[in-house]
Amino acid sequence: MPGSVARPGGLVVIGILTLSFVHINSEIWSNEVSDVQFGRLGSTITLACGAAPHGSLVQWRHNGSLVHPWRTSREELTLFNTTRSMEGNYSCSDQSGTLLHTVRLRLGFPPSHLTVSCQVPSLSRILCSWTQTVSTHLPTEYISSYSVDGGSPEPCEQELGGINECTISNPMFWGNKHIVNITEINPLGTISTLIKLDVQKNLKPDAPEALSTSEVKGQPTQLLVQWKVPASWSADIAFPLRFELQYRPVGSNLWSKLETQDTSVTIMDAMVGQLHHVQVRAQDAFINHSQWSEWSHVVMGRPWSDPLTVQSTEETTEEFFNESVFPTLPVKATEKCSVSDTRDNESLSMLVIISLFAAVLVAVLSTVTLLWVRNRKQDNVTKQELTSMVKMKSLLI
Repeated sequence: MPGSVARPGGLVVIGILTLSFVHINSEIWSNEVSDVQFGRLGSTITLACGAAPHGSLVQWRHNGSLVHPWRTSREELTLFNTTRSMEGNYSCSDQSGTLLHTVRLRLGFPPSHLTVSCQVPSLSRILCSWTQTVSTHLPTEYISSYSVDGGSPEPCEQELGGINECTISNPMFWGNKHIVNITEINPLGTISTLIKLDVQKNLKPDAPEALSTSEVKGQPTQLLVQWKVPASWSADIAFPLRFELQYRPVGSNLWSKLETQDTSVTIMDAMVGQLHHVQVRAQDAFINHSQWSEWSHVVMGRPWSDPLTVQSTEETTEEFFNESVFPTLPVKATEKCSVSDTRDNESLSMLVIISLFAAVLVAVLSTVTLLWVRNRKQDNVTKQELTSMVKMKSLLI
């Protein structure tokens, strides 16, 4: 980020340039309305009845309302601890009611140091903008300039219309030190804000544009990605950009990345049939310590799929569900069905019921048979164990 300088220090040249503009703006305000008086909020302000003889008694009015006499002292009106409610039109008249003088009072604050920021979207342009740290409530003018390596100040290009920004075109990009000076001027004073700018470190291209994806025919794991160089970047081939592409299947939290200096790249490891998120950003190809641009907007793309394979897969899946998972059930006869169709359906239903009954019966008989065989084996084992025990006892005797 650019560093700010609170005090001008030894930059006398920039100060002289700033002061050379002050009288111009002062003439604008003085000629705008001759009977306007400016003052600082919270201070004590005295208004004088210019046409009244010295020491004469006058009456003051504020926006048409009579001002309390205790605030006046002969031909002068003193306002203490001023607030915004005290702004407006003041008039003074003599004892006979003859109008002697009118003045418009405007209250605010003197200028304060600004918040200034500069962006470097390309090698041929620097954009600086600023905002007030204190709202002055007063008409304000700005003068912007810059210098390189202590050289003579140059004006920063400002647009008319009160926009608080300026442009430095074709700067000395390889200069070591750029100093930008923004001077704020209002009727209560003048102040300059200086910032030091390292152009190379602050070089940050705009995001690439027109990002798009397209499938590669016959390649189910490839995805072609294309984009354009940002419009703000120089089209000169001597100032190339490098790009970083990131992509991931929809639903994944992990990004894969690729780098290239071309404005297109083919992703070779896309997931078959999956929708992917894709983004790209840019950086100056030669200045490694410059900044990456912001990521472009996200686009989505899906790799190529064989239409015949997809159709075959869909038909196989449909056939599986129709024939295996959901077998054809008997359809209830309608009035339009013939009697023979109805009888055929009833016969089919009876056949299905008999088949199910036979299957259950076979399962029951098989279970009973297995249990009977198991019991016989256990009986034979028990008899053999008893015979062995008798033989052992006889031997012992």
